[in-house]
Amino acid sequence: MRKGWTKYIFLIIMVFVVLAVLNMKWLPSLKNIFRPQPVIIDNTPVLIKEINEMAQLCTITVFDEVVADSAVINMKSAVDMLLPDLSGFANLPVTGKRIVIIGKGRVVAGVDLKKLNERSISVEGDSVSLTLPAAEIADVIMNPSDFEIFSETGEWSSEAVTAVKVKARNKMMERALERGILSKANTRSIVLLENFLRGLGFKKVRVYITG
Repeated sequence: MRKGWTKYIFLIIMVFVVLAVLNMKWLPSLKNIFRPQPVIIDNTPVLIKEINEMAQLCTITVFDEVVADSAVINMKSAVDMLLPDLSGFANLPVTGKRIVIIGKGRVVAGVDLKKLNERSISVEGDSVSLTLPAAEIADVIMNPSDFEIFSETGEWSSEAVTAVKVKARNKMMERALERGILSKANTRSIVLLENFLRGLGFKKVRVYITG
């Protein structure tokens, strides 16, 4: 008889222990144990880190060809020629030099994802909202072989030639901006990040551009 009572007492104690654990929420509720649980997506700092690892998101590349030149005109006065100024034209261009350079290259624009922080993203369940920094020019690529001297008169120093090449580079960037490269990069970045976040499991995705 003692063995029988001991067995029942042990079972009663075990029942009380299980109920106590459930009340303290150490174990999941018996009602919910077989219910499907929602998908848990990475916490915001982890998600920011994953996006940051994509670094500079270059989304648009524009190829172009530009012409840049420079000219120097030497003026010689009538006084220098020991002649009186009777015509009213004291200074006349008598000598000069000019250089014309053709440059080919590409302008790259995109979004710097390393500028994102925890305030840039908001996660709630299967919904996510992401604010991206505005697109910017990432690089203007013109290699030495991309330049061609179209015409040259007179003598030009290497520094002067370099200055004309820099002028061509700036002109190429200005042309890309006039053609809306930043607007196109913003649009493309939104599409890419929306697809990226949906691939992580988010159902509702909203991506914005600051400014």
